[in-house]
Amino acid sequence: MIERLLTSASYVDAVLPTTNTYFAFDGTNSDLARQLYLRAKAGANAPQFKSLSVPTAVQDRLDGLGLAWKDLPGIAQRAVLWDSGFGVTSTNDVVQIWTLSGHSMTDLAVPLVEFQDVGCVETNCTQPDNTTSWSNLYCNGDQMLRAARCVVEDFTDKSDIHLAMWETGGNPEVVPAPTVRKHAWTDESSGVQYNVVAVHTLELDDEPAYDECASSSQNGGYGSLVLPCYTTADVPDAIKSARESVQGSAWVSRWLVEDYSGGVTSGNESSGLNLARRRREVDESDPLEDSLIDGEGFHPLGVKDAPLPQDEFAPNQSSASTLNSSANGTIDRSAWLRSSTSSFDQDFGSGSNNTLKILLNSEFLVGQRISYESINFQRALSKGASGENTCSSLCLRLSTKKYFWYLSTILR
Repeated sequence: MIERLLTSASYVDAVLPTTNTYFAFDGTNSDLARQLYLRAKAGANAPQFKSLSVPTAVQDRLDGLGLAWKDLPGIAQRAVLWDSGFGVTSTNDVVQIWTLSGHSMTDLAVPLVEFQDVGCVETNCTQPDNTTSWSNLYCNGDQMLRAARCVVEDFTDKSDIHLAMWETGGNPEVVPAPTVRKHAWTDESSGVQYNVVAVHTLELDDEPAYDECASSSQNGGYGSLVLPCYTTADVPDAIKSARESVQGSAWVSRWLVEDYSGGVTSGNESSGLNLARRRREVDESDPLEDSLIDGEGFHPLGVKDAPLPQDEFAPNQSSASTLNSSANGTIDRSAWLRSSTSSFDQDFGSGSNNTLKILLNSEFLVGQRISYESINFQRALSKGASGENTCSSLCLRLSTKKYFWYLSTILR
């Protein structure tokens, strides 16, 4: 039995990034969750974290989604940590990240022009795709922090690094590994000590030293994204009071639930009625009979997911986490159902048994049926009524009475 009630969750109608977009490593955004999503959809993976203490905020988020940390693949673990406002140190300690000045986790990257505006001087490297990777050449800690858009919880870092504390660029096929590192040094001319924390997105071996370009064996010759931040150990009061806690993105929650929840599955994702995990692409509009015969997920007839506005996930800007398609910020699919003119409406007529026979005889539904008595409806179904109804067993949104009747016939 599925315990989650997806129909009432705010993330159900969140818009997922389209896989035909790409992540821009040009310093215009830091939407690492989107890059992790795109790489996951491309079949990439990453190792799970070991001996990591999951922060309470992340655990509460996963509990609310009915997910277990240990069941998430490494690429999803990285995404939910970043999207929830957390970074990981080189010793696997989790530290909180706060944003500044209305920024979010998607736009912590400092653009080149803002880097220059605080008096810093850059150096550049040409990447294999003929794009440019920029990094700091001359820039002291005070200058760098004036451009910073984040504050990181203080931590102990005994590693001795000699890396750039600001950088743009990156391999489009990389799986980001957000790691917070400390840059601490004493200026030789002034004797001033500086302490800047930076979020690095590569493993240490893949990142070139300060004022060096990546070799072919380091991230494929590409640069990487490095985000400078304040540390709570040395932050002005004005900056401290301006910190903002991170709110997780609804689309990340939807992705995690659809792709990594236990769901109703037969153990083979290529068959069975995989109701909770099946990803709903924006171009799906297959008839109900076809989707069930082929082992695909259940979708009400005549309903498509919301078309994705291209500017929501444009490569050169931060992505929005949800699409506000109505006054309350949700997509009104019930309106689509009411206006649907599907040619298959005749199959639901009182004189037609064709669809019912297909369902009852489908080999993919054998062993997948749920007892009708195990479903507790939150609102009684009255004859002739229509509208959205929810249940606490099968996590589907069905907007008219005929779909509940249709569902009940296949659940015994």
